[in-house]
Amino acid sequence: MRGAGDEPEDGDASARRSAADAGNRAGEVRPRHEPSPRAEYADVIRQRSDQASAGRADVSQAATGRIATAHQTETDLSAEGSNTDVQERFDPRRAGLPEVSRAEAAAYIEEHQAGRPWLATARDCSPEAQRVIVALDQGRGHAHIRHDGWVTEEMNERRVRDLEDPAQLDLAKREAGIDGLAAGHLPHRCGEIVSRVTDPEIFAAAFARGVEHPDVRAALDSTGPRPDSVTLPISSVLGDDGHKFCAGWRLEPVNGSMDEARANRRAWVAGDHTGPEPQARPVETFEGGTVTFAFRRSTIGGYEVSTMYVNPPDEQPT
Repeated sequence: MRGAGDEPEDGDASARRSAADAGNRAGEVRPRHEPSPRAEYADVIRQRSDQASAGRADVSQAATGRIATAHQTETDLSAEGSNTDVQERFDPRRAGLPEVSRAEAAAYIEEHQAGRPWLATARDCSPEAQRVIVALDQGRGHAHIRHDGWVTEEMNERRVRDLEDPAQLDLAKREAGIDGLAAGHLPHRCGEIVSRVTDPEIFAAAFARGVEHPDVRAALDSTGPRPDSVTLPISSVLGDDGHKFCAGWRLEPVNGSMDEARANRRAWVAGDHTGPEPQARPVETFEGGTVTFAFRRSTIGGYEVSTMYVNPPDEQPT
């Protein structure tokens, strides 16, 4: 698969929590991973994420501003309802995720944001969006960890150029290109493009709206082999202006070859610098692009979304 997606299914089952472990009280809801032993590093990442987001046009500095900006993407989505409407009717169980209340979500974010910095940017979101993001964090997917607004432009650039996984909170392992979600010391893999939805409120609404789409619903409800990925227009889940909330970086070819660029990137991460230093450039636009939903089995039955990522118009998955 080309485009903004991660490489095939992460081998991270042993690092995931069981959805059946989630209780009915906020104190009983646990993260999939134990907090990183480098908690101080996680705090640095959270602070960098906050600083990088401050003043950027794509992310509001206050909760009211963030939600108001998110509502700007609701053009032509009246049939499906506003972002708030779609988040309010979001049913985690129909997405293969354990149920989470608004109160549980807020408590979970407060408790775990230091060790799981991708939760920190949800602090300023609406309670409805917080519920979507925490439900995702209780599942086995990683869309909110690698493709949400907590990831900064610098982190995304370093991911595609240097294979530094934003999900890896151990600095030494991150710089060594070790995957943050896979069990053991497996290398991080990514394609030639990385992408994110820059605002967590928009991301949560896009996920909640996406899992209502008939094609995505059919995949989630399937009882057979793992369904194929589903690709939808960005406008159908983020709105006509939704592409403005998408950003990404593209690996530069080497000698006109992307295969050579990827091989050269792997060599550089492994310490072989005989080839040219890997380079990356920003994706120019996501207007006319798509959103891809990939699936994996859910611990509570059926399937859940393994990842959700946006693709620029010239790099659709195949």
